[in-house]
Amino acid sequence: MPHSTQALDSPMPYLDDLKTGDQLEPLVYEITQDLIHRYGLASLDLNSVHMNPAWCERAQVFGTPKTVQHGMMNMSFMASAVLRTFGPLADVFLVDSKFTKPGPVGNTITCRGKVRDVHVLNNGNDFAIINVEATDQDGDLVGISEVHVRLPRKPGANAV
Repeated sequence: MPHSTQALDSPMPYLDDLKTGDQLEPLVYEITQDLIHRYGLASLDLNSVHMNPAWCERAQVFGTPKTVQHGMMNMSFMASAVLRTFGPLADVFLVDSKFTKPGPVGNTITCRGKVRDVHVLNNGNDFAIINVEATDQDGDLVGISEVHVRLPRKPGANAV
């Protein structure tokens, strides 16, 4: 299961509090077969490469006898690194992800985010772009995401 020390009920930060280069608290999760099964059932992705350990032992897909996490599971954890920082009500409106390496059962994945840009439009659509990298326990990149999130401005901050 994922773990982070950031409280989900802490107040959402203001866009005005962010600056380029700010680091988000990392989100770490262990890939277990139980986690894969739960995700597969929730997403209705029951592909054997994720869900069937006996088949994977024979097929050796991706060069491993183990099942691997769903790519979209990796994307959801990268997006969760943003939501755990900004709160569950933050308006994530775009997630663009690429998956670079499979994550077999037994791996530990760490998602690290950094503020890339802050866009102050003064029209209620102010947003930040967060780059998130997911790496395995060997430091290999397993996925990258660009997450766009709308955050409120400080009261009076957008007065001209």
